Amino acid sequence: MTASKTKRLLYFMSELEKGNDISKTDYLARFGISERTLKEDVSELKDNLTELRPNMKVKYSRKYGSYHAEYEQGYGNLKYNQAVILSKILLESRALRKDEVAEIINIFVERAVDDKERRRIKRLTELELDSYQELKIYQEQDKSLLPAISAIFDAIVDQRPLSFSYRKPGEKVEEYKVFPISVIFDNHYFYCISYKLDENFTCDYKFSEICYFRVDRFQTIHKSENDVAFTLSPEQEARLITDEQVRYQAFSMLSGNEWARITFEYKGLYRDVLESDIPKLKLLEESTSEGVDQVRYEIETFSLLGFQKYIQRFDGDFVFLKIEAMDN
Repeated sequence: MTASKTKRLLYFMSELEKGNDISKTDYLARFGISERTLKEDVSELKDNLTELRPNMKVKYSRKYGSYHAEYEQGYGNLKYNQAVILSKILLESRALRKDEVAEIINIFVERAVDDKERRRIKRLTELELDSYQELKIYQEQDKSLLPAISAIFDAIVDQRPLSFSYRKPGEKVEEYKVFPISVIFDNHYFYCISYKLDENFTCDYKFSEICYFRVDRFQTIHKSENDVAFTLSPEQEARLITDEQVRYQAFSMLSGNEWARITFEYKGLYRDVLESDIPKLKLLEESTSEGVDQVRYEIETFSLLGFQKYIQRFDGDFVFLKIEAMDN
């Protein structure tokens, strides 16, 4: 007795979504159907996909005698190397508790990786999880950053204030009201970049009012006394630092309140690292002598002192040619 068409189509679709190839011979034998019935199944599935999954196509390989799914770019399951890279980023960041990292990896491997690759990735990540070193903050207390990060993101998207208690270095806890504009990650830790608000939930949105908070030091996020989205004047909108501007800075360049435009020359071997760390460097001139780059750049930075600290990590010579203070 042949299986129902519904059962056959569900099986076909399930195998495609898992990333598996469906052998024509095996399919005919599994369900006891004729080639004509198989063609009808494939035709009906293609018709349904046109409406329900337009980014997914069913293709037949004459070479292998099997059907498989092809997706438009940006759809479908992760490739093996994509899944491995995501796993490595999570593991090497050490940003979360070990159990949270394991759960996240397991979820995307189970739901977004082809069956045939799943076992290999699990074996690789299990070996690395065995030697995963949690940050000290997780060893000392059973704390998750995920609720705090979610609350910050919600406030950013909704453009509303955030109130919280915050443990400063030395165990002192203080209360803050802020207008968050970005969450960034640097050297194992998440940071919330914000404008500091007064008791009336207002500020002038000047550069000097920007501050950053390490998310693991958030103690309690309070239900805000003011849960209304901000309405900014055109002048305030013009002054507002954006998430994009924050991300174009190396982290040490967020540590001050001297917004400056710097023209400088760099002579050394690590130009590629410099340009990767600060993608908004404006290239003015370049030359190479005996394999050593000599490059002139312009950069807008949130902190002159922070930029000076940042470049200390590089071998080579830096010469500051011009420093201009910028209004905000």
